[in-house]
Amino acid sequence: MEAYLGIDVSKGYADFTLLDKEKQELEKVFQLDDTCGGHDALKKLLKQFTLQHNISTMYCAVESTGGFENNWYNWLIVLKKNYQ
Repeated sequence: MEAYLGIDVSKGYADFTLLDKEKQELEKVFQLDDTCGGHDALKKLLKQFTLQHNISTMYCAVESTGGFENNWYNWLIVLKKNYQ
């Protein structure tokens, strides 16, 4: 199954939504702080969601917000490298 993670970035936190290819919500919108703890929580949640929904491919989109998106984007790159 393919899934799509949308990330709406703000100063200090981000809101996340996880959708399937029919744009149906797989998980309720959730918010995480832009901290090491928030990044670790995202890693755990993505593992959980991948298993729970049998996701084989997850596409991620990060809103460009004047540089606030960089921490989330860079963290997703690290996670991708760890799972290849």
